[in-house]
Amino acid sequence: MITTQSLTAPGATPAGAPLTGIGSAALSKDDFLKLLITQLRYQDPLEPLDQNQFLSQTAQFTQLENLQNIGKQLEDLKSISSASSLTQAAALLGKTVSVARREVSFDGASPVALAFTLSAPASSVDVDVLDAQGNRLRRLTSGALAAGQNAAAWDGRDDAGRPVVAGTYSYRASATGAGAAASLATVAQGVLTGLQTDGSRLVYRMGDTLVRTEDIVEVR
Repeated sequence: MITTQSLTAPGATPAGAPLTGIGSAALSKDDFLKLLITQLRYQDPLEPLDQNQFLSQTAQFTQLENLQNIGKQLEDLKSISSASSLTQAAALLGKTVSVARREVSFDGASPVALAFTLSAPASSVDVDVLDAQGNRLRRLTSGALAAGQNAAAWDGRDDAGRPVVAGTYSYRASATGAGAAASLATVAQGVLTGLQTDGSRLVYRMGDTLVRTEDIVEVR
């Protein structure tokens, strides 16, 4: 068995000490192997390294190598997945789409008209005003509406009647009630001209508007 006193070579590690890192740096599998060889080289001839300890450290080395290989494989899969998603997303560039959500600016005082289009008459339409994180601030529900251009007026308050600060918000519309299955509510239409990342996801550009994949309801 190697003791602190018997291990005198520079860089050697006492047997039984956890081989997890030196200082704040994590050990690689190559470092682990070098430490194991150093232990064997400088072991006390009168008290050689215990066989169980040697097998235990060899098993640790094997586990470390397997974990690093798994990590590399996961990174490779992530790269392949990202490339595949980008290729699929690029297929929509140049297409004319209809979306169910768009951004709107609020100056802190003036009511905002939230325009939307119905493909068919609907018994009612819900228009939700959302904050930057996608949380609903206000729901405006209309009565029966005819097909074509419509709009809901937002007074700049949330569902509790509290005024919100000036800034950029978004809204989405959805037909509800009888006839909703036949009526599609959209808030904008245009050609997808570009593709970019928004944090960890891909979004399209439609003019000056950013369009999320989940907000596309129709492609022409």
